[in-house]
Amino acid sequence: MSAHNFTTDPSAQTTSPLVDQQELTYPTLDADVQVAWKCNLNYTIVVWVHQGTARVHFENEVIELHPGQALWIPQRTAHMVEHAADSLALAILIPARHNGPRIGELLRIEVPPGQTGWMFYLMLLTLSPLHRGQLPTARVVEHLTHFIVDAHQAQSASLPPAQHPALDRARRLLEQNPEATKTLSALATAVGTSERTLRRQITSEYSMTFRQFRESCLTSHSPAVHVGHWQPVPALSTRWMRFPQHRYALWAYQGRGSVNVMPPSADESQIHTQRLEAGELLVIPDGYSVRLDIDSGALFFPLSMQLDPSEQRTDLRLPIRLPADSEPELLRWAIAHITALRPPHFDRSDVFSLLEQAAHYPGLRWPQEPSLNIIARRLMSDTTGDSSLSDLAAEHGLSLRSLQRSWRAATGDTLAAWWSDYRLQRAEGMLRAGFSLASVARWVGYEHVPNFSRTFLASRGYRPGSVHQSTSFGQRNIY
Repeated sequence: MSAHNFTTDPSAQTTSPLVDQQELTYPTLDADVQVAWKCNLNYTIVVWVHQGTARVHFENEVIELHPGQALWIPQRTAHMVEHAADSLALAILIPARHNGPRIGELLRIEVPPGQTGWMFYLMLLTLSPLHRGQLPTARVVEHLTHFIVDAHQAQSASLPPAQHPALDRARRLLEQNPEATKTLSALATAVGTSERTLRRQITSEYSMTFRQFRESCLTSHSPAVHVGHWQPVPALSTRWMRFPQHRYALWAYQGRGSVNVMPPSADESQIHTQRLEAGELLVIPDGYSVRLDIDSGALFFPLSMQLDPSEQRTDLRLPIRLPADSEPELLRWAIAHITALRPPHFDRSDVFSLLEQAAHYPGLRWPQEPSLNIIARRLMSDTTGDSSLSDLAAEHGLSLRSLQRSWRAATGDTLAAWWSDYRLQRAEGMLRAGFSLASVARWVGYEHVPNFSRTFLASRGYRPGSVHQSTSFGQRNIY
């Protein structure tokens, strides 16, 4: 069976896990996922596989899904989902009042590799507390309809390989291209044998007529029919939201956007806006309201945990850039935070314990005093480091010494160290976007690459030459 077809196993035992144990790639999520049997009364569920395989158990069959495949499971359909720990699957929930294009049917969905961002986007729109309700459910259903192939039908097993070489070539030809040969004569010519020999071998090995043989080959062929042109994930602006019982962090998996935060009981004059780019993570101050303005093609994943009132953190931070090799593991954590397809004994706080091990977590502290705030924005716009700190201090009626003292009190860092760390983080973002080492060095104010490399190594803990362009998923940063 092709890796792009649904496979069923009517004889499988549906009361125990059937996924083979595999070597785990990401040890922090080291348990297989098995979602208990359920019968959805109030919603339709779409199960989609991004990586590995998943098996959806029904009362009389098991359907295996491969990367890019999904299954539309209508309400009132008893099922159980399982996948191995090194697979990645997600769910999209559709309220029962939106039944979809064919009420009560299992529907097959095939998502082309270049369009997988849509499934993450639709999952966020239906399940993420920061995204949910931002798009009418009818539009979510409309987007999913673009990827529906047809109604699922239990498939009979493929014909086994034939012993006669010409017959086996005929079997494979019909499975791969059923429209190429519709008659016995055409098939015999295509595989280089006579009609008489081919008919005799079909009867001898399969006990079938030619018509039965051809139909059996066709049942194992399930061509995907996709829309030829599809738009990228659209831009999205959310409403203001506040979650006083939880701590939130936002991870930009793809693309760019802005995160607006506002303290409790504040007005619009106190809104702080922070740009977030692919590979960066922003910790939201506890108790703050949040509104997202996400660019077209971008995907922002929320991570959350129950908030301990005795450990509130209300200081504003700049984003941190996460190591590229942590992306696959963090994607699993992000999906587990949002959908029910997660390992048993999953603890949301574990991901924050993991993030605390990242360099520079939770990010450079943002100075909230108005004059320091203005100076910080000036420094952020000057990536080459040409601004005179003495002149900046004088503009605000301060001596350089007084500015440095106030800055350290507000941020915990010296002014020079804060500015340098910010520029080097931006430099790493450009390196991951594919810019050359020499051009990035010049962009952050270094005429000589060796000087830039030494400073980068001291700050980031690794050499800039080891930073490679990110190609893990879809559209990345656009500078």
